[in-house]
Order: sequence, then C-alpha cells, then structure tokens
Amino acid sequence: MGPILVIYFFMKNKKYFLIFSIVSAGVLFSILLGLCFLKGVNFLNVYFLNVGQGDSVLIRTPEHRNILIDGGPDNLVLRRLGEVLPFYIRRLDYIIISHFHDDHISGLIEILKRYQIKKIIFAPSDISSPLTLAFFKEIENKNISIIEIKNTASLHLDSYCDLFFINSGSLKIKNNDNNSLVAKLNCRGKTFLFAGDNEVEAEKALVASSFDLKADIFKASHHGSKTSNTEEFLKAVNPEKIIISVGHDNRFGHPSREVLERVISNKIEVIRTDVLGTIHILANIQ
Repeated sequence: MGPILVIYFFMKNKKYFLIFSIVSAGVLFSILLGLCFLKGVNFLNVYFLNVGQGDSVLIRTPEHRNILIDGGPDNLVLRRLGEVLPFYIRRLDYIIISHFHDDHISGLIEILKRYQIKKIIFAPSDISSPLTLAFFKEIENKNISIIEIKNTASLHLDSYCDLFFINSGSLKIKNNDNNSLVAKLNCRGKTFLFAGDNEVEAEKALVASSFDLKADIFKASHHGSKTSNTEEFLKAVNPEKIIISVGHDNRFGHPSREVLERVISNKIEVIRTDVLGTIHILANIQ
C-alpha cells in the first residue's frame, strides 16, 4: 500500500486515524525525549510527598537513584510513591531516617515489605517503642544493610549528586527526641536541606558547626513549628524556597504564624503540602 493509499485509508476511517495520531504523538515524544538526553539534559526530581501531618521526601537523581527520606505517619506513603514512581520500579537505593518519631517512620514498615531496599541510613537512637522495634525486626527479616551516622558523613550517589550528613545529637546538646539527622543534597550546585524536627538548641549548634547549611531549597524543620526555624538558622541556610510538610487543619497549629511571618520577612517563598499536595521540584542538572 503506497503512502497516498495509507493517508486515504486513515481519512476514511476516523477511528483508526485517531489511534494512528496517538501512536505517532507518542513516538514523536519518545524521540524528542531521547534527543534531550543525547544533548546532556539530566533531570533531578525531588518530591515532597503529601502524607498529612508527617514527613516523607523522594529523591530521584539524574542516573535514577531512588532515595526516600522518612515515611510519614501511616501507609498513605505507599499511595504517594505509586503516584510518582513508574509501576515497575520496586526498588529504593536508600532510606534515610531523620529520627524515630511515628510521623516520620510509621509508613516505612510496609515499604520494607513491598520494596527492595539497598541500605537504610540513620543516627543511633535509644528509642525503643513498639513501632521502632517492629521496624528493626523487619530490617532483620529482610537482611537490609544499615549505615549508622554518629557524627558526619558523605555519600556519593551518582555522577551528579552527593549527600552530606550531620548528626545533630553529636553536637554536645541536651538529649532530645526531636534531635535529627540532617541531610544535604548537592547535585552540581543545586542544593536541598532536610533538617528533620531539630529545635532551637540543635539549630544553634548546627549554625556554630562547620557544616555547610546553605541551600536553595529548605524543608522546614518540625513542620514549621515555632520551636524551630529560627531567624539565625534561616539566615544560615538562606534558601530561595521553604517547603512545609504539614497536615491540613492539624491539632498542633503547624505551621506557626510566627514562623511564616519570619520566612516572608526574609523574602523566602513558602510552599505547603497542605495547600498544594505533593510538591514536585524538577531541576535540569548540567
């Protein structure tokens, strides 16, 4: 069948013409996407997952490393991962735990059961709640490798991205269940800071430390609580955007009006999961 007859056939059969158009568009999109990669366009995807009153962040590096920071207060995180990951991906290279409060780890037990996990990173903790014990039992059952960060550490993710850690509990401050492992992502100069639920005393110690806090995007400490996100800390981080992971109309009053006013006065853009749902940051890493 010659080209003219093919065109005539599709013009006379609108159903097949529609199918042909959709398939052609898909092929064209795939070709254009392939050309983008050939030209060296590399994408970093960071998803601040809408898990209600809790924290969970998925990082997908340009070379497709998958890193999950915290797992939210319940199994809603499974749905959120399903919304942002292709259905055939059942692997997480790393899970990072900021600290062992329920609103950060409750969703992780089912994730351990349903995903292949390469390694889990956390700061040593004395917390031995039933939830934490169940979590570590599942790690043992799955024979997953762990990395405990007592002070500082760095992790090379791929050709583009590195993670840097500091355990705030190592900074000679009072023991506090909110003391969290701080993680900083650097992908060729595009930087994100994840500070868990660190409060004022930990923030002061972090500012006084040699750890480089400066970042383009900062996930607000402790869901925007007034016990965190001090003026001194915000100036040290100096972000363009602050992401607040928080549940709608939560009983804690997060985020604090005082913190919001402080952030706005520092000309930092505020983005909230309770307003926008899951927040997707897409960066072209050259």
